[in-house]
Amino acid sequence: MTDEGEGSPAPEMTRERARTERRDLDKERGEPLAGSRGGRRSIKRIGRPLGDWTTRPRILVTNDDGIESRGLLALKRALDPIGDVTVVAPDTNQSAVGHQKTLMRPLRVRERTLADGSVGYSIDGSPTDCVSLAFLGYFEERFDLVASGINYGANLGDDITYSGTVSAAMEAVINSCPAFAISQEYYEDVDFALAAVAAAVVARNVLEHGLRRGELLSVNVPACTIEECGGVEVTRVGRRVYQDELVQRLDPRGIPYYWIGGPPPSGISVPGTDFNAVVNRRISVTPIHLDLTGRRLLRQLREWDWDLAGAATAAGDAAEAGAPARSPVEEARIAEETRIERR
Repeated sequence: MTDEGEGSPAPEMTRERARTERRDLDKERGEPLAGSRGGRRSIKRIGRPLGDWTTRPRILVTNDDGIESRGLLALKRALDPIGDVTVVAPDTNQSAVGHQKTLMRPLRVRERTLADGSVGYSIDGSPTDCVSLAFLGYFEERFDLVASGINYGANLGDDITYSGTVSAAMEAVINSCPAFAISQEYYEDVDFALAAVAAAVVARNVLEHGLRRGELLSVNVPACTIEECGGVEVTRVGRRVYQDELVQRLDPRGIPYYWIGGPPPSGISVPGTDFNAVVNRRISVTPIHLDLTGRRLLRQLREWDWDLAGAATAAGDAAEAGAPARSPVEEARIAEETRIERR
């Protein structure tokens, strides 16, 4: 081990010093510090009518289906009349990757020409990576809104925990930028006309009314025409019913490999939920909050026994005796037997 005056401190000392300094800074700021971030970040704007904006809103468009997705292009075109749109998306399909973030390898960005002749950017990473790079300063601009989609397939109920589309919007919210994710119910012939109209309506509403810290919108559009649509319904998160199956196969060398397959998920059609709205041909708009605290359980946990000193003493006594720690019921039984014997 090297003394401080003779060169660099040992790695263990460096880590310990960093932990101590980090904790002191956390206490000073009143909350845990997630780490400093470079580049220009979004400054949350208070919603106001678009006619009152002094400049056109800057909108970041992304997805999880990849840069060549028709849904991505449909979303970009729907938002072009509203603001200045920048498109950045994964270079391959990243469906169901959740909030995956790439930290253990470099990311590469390519300039691409989209089908309408405009410029977009692809990243060899996840939807979260796309948003993260944008807010860490790659474009040297701030953004007023992030729109993620239009996803091939609905993201209803529990789907939001898997969805790369929704996670991209979550990453925007973490960076203090209003965001929404929009997904299209998927069948053989996908027509994004209704979803494009819905995206424009949602974008205008978010820009004009704003969202509070930690909030985003998850929008799901039924596979139908504008004439067949029953309108917009503000909903809560419903329940998905998954029918996943584990499929085992053999490679050419006879070694087994596995697919997670099975039929598409269904759901529980409870009125007021996103699933119920979409199956009844209504556009579902669901507010999501990043605060996942279980409020009911929070109150219950405060009533539990959290005596660390007592638990440590009991564990130490049991270790010395070479026996496992006794439960309170066992302790009471032994005490009662001892009292009877003493009589």
